[in-house]
Amino acid sequence: MTTTLTYYGISFFKIETKGKKMLVDPCISNNRLCPIALGDIVDADTILVTHGAPDHMGNAIEIQKQTGAMLVSDPAVITHAINNGVDEKRTIRLLWGDLVEVNGINVLGVECRHISFFKSKEGYLSGMPLSFLIYPEKGTCIYNVGDSAIFSDMKLIGELYHPNIALVPIGGKPELTGGWAHMRPREASLCVNWTNPEVAIPVHYDPATVEASDFRSEVNRLSPKVDIVLLQPGETFTFEPCE
Repeated sequence: MTTTLTYYGISFFKIETKGKKMLVDPCISNNRLCPIALGDIVDADTILVTHGAPDHMGNAIEIQKQTGAMLVSDPAVITHAINNGVDEKRTIRLLWGDLVEVNGINVLGVECRHISFFKSKEGYLSGMPLSFLIYPEKGTCIYNVGDSAIFSDMKLIGELYHPNIALVPIGGKPELTGGWAHMRPREASLCVNWTNPEVAIPVHYDPATVEASDFRSEVNRLSPKVDIVLLQPGETFTFEPCE
């Protein structure tokens, strides 16, 4: 069975498998690279949000309300969503180390070196930023790094979970996303080397820059067996695991 990943700019992906649709960090309104509109999303089963930032939490609340999808994120983002009208029964609070099954797909929260901090009602909320290990089908593991800075326990994530696909932030400036990504191409290539996926897909960068080519060069030098897939917003990558 195959899994498809469609990229919509910044860190927004649609993952499809077994007839299910999962959205990750669905930022549309403030994403100049995104080729779709909010109204184009008429169905989704699950929404994953790595942390409470405008370019990641994005339009998750609006999409949840219009689709009824299960919303999975850290406790601060979930609290904010419930305070803004999301049904608590359609939410899951996730911490590092929590493994949950959502609509037949396993999702594991793992450490992310970042911050989840955002305005909510009259004040601010701060929570636990997440990276995700997503298991859409047998033999497939996707490491969605989120906005993490580099840290040495990425090696442990690779050793424990053996991801096939890594979605790795490589750059980006505030003009694109509202905030910096916290791994530049050289550091992102180390993340790839330590986690040793079959495929690495760079995210959170401006296609008009040289960041993607720099990332490819660094990965080719450190990890020549890893396949680098560069997706333009709107493009889809299909993965079929080797049995």
